[in-house]
Amino acid sequence: MSQLATKTVFLRAVAIAALTIASGSIALGDDNPPPANPPPGGRHHDPAWAACKKQADDQKLEPGDARHEFMKNCMKSAKSSGTAPATS
Repeated sequence: MSQLATKTVFLRAVAIAALTIASGSIALGDDNPPPANPPPGGRHHDPAWAACKKQADDQKLEPGDARHEFMKNCMKSAKSSGTAPATS
């Protein structure tokens, strides 16, 4: 085998090894996959927030200042009582 052919084979082997190592480290970088079943209610995981949102939806409060104030007051009362507000 000529010297040029030997160098070409060596460089290809090094390139393949580098790509294999790089792709392996990328694949192993994601240690925490997303949960299979995300909790209901979207991005908020606070049951009190969900109950206040349901009350605001039931009252047909449109997004804006009135709904914001309602949610703020509802969350204050939920935190002070220690439980989620009733959703009836």
